[in-house]
Amino acid sequence: MREAILEKNIQHKDALSKDLGAFAGLLFDIGTKKIMVGDEGVLSEKDQLKIEKLLKKRHREVVSEKEEADLHTEMQYHLLKIGQSLGYDVISASNDRSRCHDGNSFTFISLSDFPEIDVDKDTEKTIQLIDVVWFEKDTNKIVSAFEVEKSTSIYSGILRLTDLYFSFPNDPSSLFLIIPDNREKELVLQLSRPAIKGNNIEISYILFSDLRKHCDAICTFGDSKEILKKIAKTVI
Repeated sequence: MREAILEKNIQHKDALSKDLGAFAGLLFDIGTKKIMVGDEGVLSEKDQLKIEKLLKKRHREVVSEKEEADLHTEMQYHLLKIGQSLGYDVISASNDRSRCHDGNSFTFISLSDFPEIDVDKDTEKTIQLIDVVWFEKDTNKIVSAFEVEKSTSIYSGILRLTDLYFSFPNDPSSLFLIIPDNREKELVLQLSRPAIKGNNIEISYILFSDLRKHCDAICTFGDSKEILKKIAKTVI
């Protein structure tokens, strides 16, 4: 069975993850009958109603997941667009570089490869998963980093930005969390935690609505990353 799973995972590698996580999720959905395959035989009315209910629920979940992914991609695109307009080299997370928003591919405005930075391999992999990073033009100096948190744990985004900060404590980057408007209170609570405040790391945040609303104006009138202070907030 394991060999069959590995074979199919390789066969459909463009749609599945290397660590078999997506395949495992697929098998789970089949096992719980969220996904129906083949001939399921004759079902009782009760079982049929149960399955229909599960399928409707799964459809809502798929639609919601798609909307969340689209919104996450949109915010990443705004950040890449702004960074490029301000004269920085920009790049998205290593697993997002094939994405596009509204017909605009990330590959057209971002670096093809993450510049080499002086950190250990594990830390480098973590930093490369940050949603958007800006570099000084033609250098490997990180000037700003952004984590977009739609529905995932805000704390995980804080940890990635914290790893980046402690990798270059003498030359810190500007750090930002990009969040939905309805998660502002949650973020303030997270940034107010003693474990975070005790590090004396300044992490600002920008609301989705403000980034979307002011993106074009920042691209037109901004001349450096300092323009982001106009729409960013901090927890005192």
